[in-house]
Amino acid sequence: MRQILYSGILFLLLSGEAFAQLSGTSLMEYQYGQLPTANEESFNALYNKININYRYQKLKVKAGFQYFVSPYSERNYIEPGWLGFNYRNKGWEFKAGNFNETIGRGILLRSYEIYGAVIEDISFRSKQYFYRDIMGASAGYRHKKFAIKATYGFVLNNLVPPTDKWQNRRDDEIAALSGEYKLFKQTIAGTFMRLSNSAATTDYALGSLNGRIFPFLNYYTAYASTVNADSEGHAIYASLNFSLGKFGLSAEWKDYDNFVIGSGINEPPALVKEHSYRVLNRSTHVLQPDNENGIQLEAFYQASDKTLITINHTIANNDFGSTLKYREWFGELSTSIKSSDLKLFFDYANDPLKGEEDRISAGSNIDIPFKTKQGFLIELEYQTFDRTDKSNQNYVGALTYRYDSRIFIGALSEWSNDNFISNDDKLWMSGTVRYKLNDKHTVQLFAGERRGGPACSAGVCYEVLDFKGLELRWNARF
Repeated sequence: MRQILYSGILFLLLSGEAFAQLSGTSLMEYQYGQLPTANEESFNALYNKININYRYQKLKVKAGFQYFVSPYSERNYIEPGWLGFNYRNKGWEFKAGNFNETIGRGILLRSYEIYGAVIEDISFRSKQYFYRDIMGASAGYRHKKFAIKATYGFVLNNLVPPTDKWQNRRDDEIAALSGEYKLFKQTIAGTFMRLSNSAATTDYALGSLNGRIFPFLNYYTAYASTVNADSEGHAIYASLNFSLGKFGLSAEWKDYDNFVIGSGINEPPALVKEHSYRVLNRSTHVLQPDNENGIQLEAFYQASDKTLITINHTIANNDFGSTLKYREWFGELSTSIKSSDLKLFFDYANDPLKGEEDRISAGSNIDIPFKTKQGFLIELEYQTFDRTDKSNQNYVGALTYRYDSRIFIGALSEWSNDNFISNDDKLWMSGTVRYKLNDKHTVQLFAGERRGGPACSAGVCYEVLDFKGLELRWNARF
């Protein structure tokens, strides 16, 4: 019945009148290869995600589906994954179907869509888009002084593959009522949320206060806890941001205890700086909201129009009978020398959860333009740490040629002697060609061997599997 309903509405959208605006996107990924960690021969696999967007006056409709095809029938599927309606008028906003919602900056609930991220689990091996949404409805009203919103729905568990039952993928049912009021440039907000699933029914309450004290100083504080639950849990988060002239400073504090909601539908602020550098992004400390407290301090100084200095310090404590303390110091210099852009970074950390002691990371990114539209990007990164009395190293070297922001040709090499990766030294080598045909179509070809591991984007971390072979991606807009 659900598939028939989706198909019917999609037909209506596609046959809309000329005054309606219709657009869409497509992400297609073809692979021929294997996971080196799996005992399988190379095989062909095709994944495709299609979105269709419809706009008419104050109404927006988003629909889409995804499918995966491989030689293994138990992994294959076609899913009309989402259909959502959004209507706004004079302060009112109504949502129905599939939609995204964040409550308390992710402390109670965070839904998201990580653009371009296609995930695959080593156990079920069915690819799917990395997103978490709500299937249900919400209604809200916003005034200059106050706002109120009611939300109801079933939250997607993206750790369960599309080949599984709908009930298993959306076991978490939520009902939430949120409100806020502005007083003297400060905003007081609160939320009551009930979570029901096959395991239990639990109530949560959250209160927050945020605003601007001075033109150069603003803050955010939030406290959430379980209500009438069998086991108590709480989450505390506070941030302070100062910016004056060329200098800025931010401070954050967190204290989470027994605060994993449902299947993990909440993503509280992690307080660990997210890095774009490969060795640091892969080493990101993943938040443990069932048991973690800590602080983060960051300062920046704009030395000139072309030079920015950033320093970050993070402490995160996990108590498992004994306290495991994660510490990280990070420094970055961004500058320009003549027409070239240069970034240098240095990082020192201790991560007892991963058994990594005295972890030192350093590297640079250099963007060198030449002629009118051409340039080279050079990436060099190094990392070393001790684990179980063994010294481990990771090296990254990459060279990319670009032309007119349309053609990118790159080579990437990584080497590691990490004993968690392989008993022997391991080398990954690959090449990538990306071509932007026009404003609507981009094609990317990957060949070689890709190193897997954690990857973090927009505060959300997921696992990337090792891959060896050919991969072709086509991003399209229509």
